[in-house]
Amino acid sequence: MSWAYLIAWLLPMSTGAAAYLAISPQRTPGWHASAVGYGFFGGMLFVALAASIVASADMAQANVHAGLCLLVLLAIVAAVAWRRCGPSGVASAAGATPLPRWQQVALGALLASLVVRAAIVAREIWLRPLYPWDAWSAWAVKPKTWFLLGHYVPFVSMPEWLHSMQGDLYTEVAWHYPNALAWIEVWFASAAGGWIEPLINLPWLGLWTALLLAHYGQWQALGLSRARALVAVYALGSLPLLSVHAALAGYADLWVATAFGFSVLSWMRWLRQGERSQFCLAVFFALVLPWLKMEGWVWAICLLAAFGFGALPKRWRLAAAIGGVVLFVALIPLGGLRLWCMHAGVMNADGSLAMSALGPLALILDLKWQPGALTGAAETLFAQPNWHLLWWLTPVVLVWRWRALISQDWLRLPALLLGICAALLFILFLFTGASAWAQSYTAINRLVLQIVPAWVTVLVLLLRDTNFPAAVSGTNPARDPRSDPA
Repeated sequence: MSWAYLIAWLLPMSTGAAAYLAISPQRTPGWHASAVGYGFFGGMLFVALAASIVASADMAQANVHAGLCLLVLLAIVAAVAWRRCGPSGVASAAGATPLPRWQQVALGALLASLVVRAAIVAREIWLRPLYPWDAWSAWAVKPKTWFLLGHYVPFVSMPEWLHSMQGDLYTEVAWHYPNALAWIEVWFASAAGGWIEPLINLPWLGLWTALLLAHYGQWQALGLSRARALVAVYALGSLPLLSVHAALAGYADLWVATAFGFSVLSWMRWLRQGERSQFCLAVFFALVLPWLKMEGWVWAICLLAAFGFGALPKRWRLAAAIGGVVLFVALIPLGGLRLWCMHAGVMNADGSLAMSALGPLALILDLKWQPGALTGAAETLFAQPNWHLLWWLTPVVLVWRWRALISQDWLRLPALLLGICAALLFILFLFTGASAWAQSYTAINRLVLQIVPAWVTVLVLLLRDTNFPAAVSGTNPARDPRSDPA
């Protein structure tokens, strides 16, 4: 491992953290963790953007060309962050009640178990090449081709490639997939000095860590005590499929789950505390979703529609909701639903599978009940060891805390958003040809994963003020006395 590779980690994370503090300088509880978590992910997005602009002609030095852009950006956002935050002004936690000794030991054991899990994940990444099917057959094809050629080449559909007389066109089954992860992999490959897959795949472990850190910090900012936030982080981090997607690196679903989760967290801070800077972050992470994976378009539309709905005066919301439902239902007799752009070219309108290169950009689905899909979906969520007890506990928490859910707008609106997302997944896997992936336990797990961090957020915040035996007290986030200047 070289200095260049170490800098390839530290420079984006520093840039992203400084950008987060420049945008959101409030010193709420857990702000350090939020800055690091958001900063790592944001820094990776900056890397992808910079590399796509300045490194396309020299992939071997992508880290140098894009790194210079990041250095300039780091200087700018660090100066802005310093001016907005100042060298002091950090919120003090002196008012927090010290935890009993046994609780400190218990929380330490939970964190130690997550560290052990991270070490296992790191070992899995370090000891094996790129392993998952879609990772090496779809996602890694473009960056590996570019890096080995030394420059960018366009990928086109198979018919276009067959009919083209040019020699610099390439094709693959996933030629139309977004390129953000491809540029991130090029960045780390150039820093590592070659296409060394364990070093290229380690950022998935970094993303898993950033996901947990940001949720810990934002949960505290939203009113969760330190102890409960740590327990919730363990609950999220111990979900088997979440760590599987870090260990078997290469898929884009963990990145989508992180962007979606970050967007919901920031939106909830805006709903509860009126922090406009957090609303800007929520919109930003919603907008980057299509750059990560094709179904990101669907999630981005859902998020932006939810943001607009939440910004409406309450007297207008009922009319807006009725109009949205009518429009959604009206699309069915008019020819179906333009849903799930990710399935472009994967399924024909009759539900049969098709070659990706022959598919349209958006698929009109012929909705009909798919026998056997419900059993597959139920086994995936409730019987297989993918999610521990998450889906068993969800109805229990919702029934127990229904008063808090319906009475508090900042909890009700995100829950409504997730309910709509779950309904879209229900339609997709039970009424379209994608039911094959519910019965085979494949894509259904990956798509559910994309909304799970946000799902856990709503559940743990519903439980934030419950009185358990020997409950510990914590500090609620106070409004920054300097207010939000964004």
